[in-house]
Amino acid sequence: MRYIIGPENPEIIYISGGHFVSNGAWTHPRMILTDYELIVVLRGSFQLAVSGVRRELKEGDCMVLFPGEEHYGMDEVWNVSFYWLHFQFRGTEKVVEGERGLRDFAQRTGWKKGSRIILREFCDRGENVRIIVMINYLLHYQSALKETGEAVRPCNLMMEMVLYEQMLAARIEEQLIVSGSGTEAGANIDRIYEYIRGTCYKNPQVFDIARHFGYNPQYFSRMFRKASGMTPKQYIISMQIEKAKYLLTTTNLRVKEISGQIGMNDVKTFFKHFKRSEGISPSAYRRAFRKTHYNSH
Repeated sequence: MRYIIGPENPEIIYISGGHFVSNGAWTHPRMILTDYELIVVLRGSFQLAVSGVRRELKEGDCMVLFPGEEHYGMDEVWNVSFYWLHFQFRGTEKVVEGERGLRDFAQRTGWKKGSRIILREFCDRGENVRIIVMINYLLHYQSALKETGEAVRPCNLMMEMVLYEQMLAARIEEQLIVSGSGTEAGANIDRIYEYIRGTCYKNPQVFDIARHFGYNPQYFSRMFRKASGMTPKQYIISMQIEKAKYLLTTTNLRVKEISGQIGMNDVKTFFKHFKRSEGISPSAYRRAFRKTHYNSH
């Protein structure tokens, strides 16, 4: 596993991106990049040879391809769909091998946890709800603003947000490897975030979440608010809205069906929370963010 350590106070430069959908048999072409490429697989699976090493990408996987390294598809596949995003760093990044390389670099340079972007070469994230929502925003800005010449800064900022979401896979490793002092409370908060993101569609109760992690409900609520700046219930609703945005832009489900799938069986309640969060109705959101760059084979 390689890690990309961005420069201090990194600035991300977005190059290009889109949504690839295969029509029939497809093999990834042989390429050597001049920049980084983030691939987020939406459907299907395929195998890449990257500098001679076989890597399988399946639904839910994220992978960063490196500049100067040859990669190509190893066989024909069908029914594949993925996002592809090209980006660069302004400044000098560092690539290190494994956890030892990450630790050695931190000790040698004395940099502090959280001061740089750390990207894993590969991670299996499962259901990429939040990162897909952010990519949809990015591709929307690319499409809607490209003719005005105003898309550069918004797209750079959105690409940075996508990478920060992708780097969450390295957060606990950074705490334990780089700082060497990841606290139990900090690690637990990360696990709680992941648990809520994975169960929000069941509309979990705060009492049940607290009990799952062995906390008194009152203490749990205070701890969670101190760490996140919001109550557990507010965070649950925010994750439900993220899931709704994902479904609105990636499926043709009716708004009522989406409401049920995210754990809000009362459609009026869903409308209220969605509009409070996004400023527009679910239907208006769907119309606004379906502009994207597609390429296919």
